[in-house]
Amino acid sequence: MIDWIDVITNSLWIVGCALGLAVFSYSNWEAAIRKERLRVILGYWRMQVIISLAGMLFCLGLMSNASAIWESLVWGVLALGFGIQAWLIWRGRD
Repeated sequence: MIDWIDVITNSLWIVGCALGLAVFSYSNWEAAIRKERLRVILGYWRMQVIISLAGMLFCLGLMSNASAIWESLVWGVLALGFGIQAWLIWRGRD
């Protein structure tokens, strides 16, 4: 039988990786269209928020799959850090 809890928890880190890759791919395309550097496009607050949310999803997925308590705590602290970073960027947007 399929363990749906494992499917859901593993999908968190997979979606986080896919979202991060999508942001980098889109930013690279937009930088080529605008003839700007990639770091300029990645510096926009929208891209920063999405990258932070991708990092948070990745960390939450690994936190839910961790075998040791200390490992879960480390991934949880990192997820919280990414979440706070996304919120601060969102709040301070121009």
